[in-house]
Amino acid sequence: NMGFDLYGMNPKIKKGSVKPADVDFQKSSDAELKKWRTLHIKYQNDNVGIYFRNNVWWWRPLADLVIKLCKLLDEKQKEHLHDNGGYEYNEATANYIADTLEAFVKSPVAKRTEIAHKKQMKKADAYNKKVQIKLDALRVDAIAKTGNKNIAPRDYPKDLNDKWESIYRERDYTANYPFALKNVKEFIQFLRQCGGFTVC
Repeated sequence: NMGFDLYGMNPKIKKGSVKPADVDFQKSSDAELKKWRTLHIKYQNDNVGIYFRNNVWWWRPLADLVIKLCKLLDEKQKEHLHDNGGYEYNEATANYIADTLEAFVKSPVAKRTEIAHKKQMKKADAYNKKVQIKLDALRVDAIAKTGNKNIAPRDYPKDLNDKWESIYRERDYTANYPFALKNVKEFIQFLRQCGGFTVC
């Protein structure tokens, strides 16, 4: 699973907001599916406590921030933010996380955190480009040795494969983990409206 899906356990639903009836995806026409999708997205946008999703790259820094700031969470609660097991967080916990994140967002630390994160990503990115140059040079060697222009690293001769493995391990993964206050704010809105949530 390349992402984290958070579902509100008892989400607040806006007055007059009606969940679109489920459609048969096999039998529906494109027009019917398009209409259903539009209504479904509107329903979720009107009722932000139903669902919150981040891909794994966005979720890690957000979950880490929660773990760092929310001192009252127990070890189990912290641990389960990083797995898809459907662990339940009750409404009081959801509100506590929201309050804590809101205080963070309003503090001068928030903007600094976002800026520092962007700088770190840029640095990691530049560094990874250098690693990539080494990998490209190794590829040229592998092609020269084997005569195979489409060779994959796993098929490199043993000495070159070992070298590839050790260079690849030098990559800096912070380049892949974005952090933005906008994402934190959207998460706060979900937390306020979800009535407790599960992480799937």
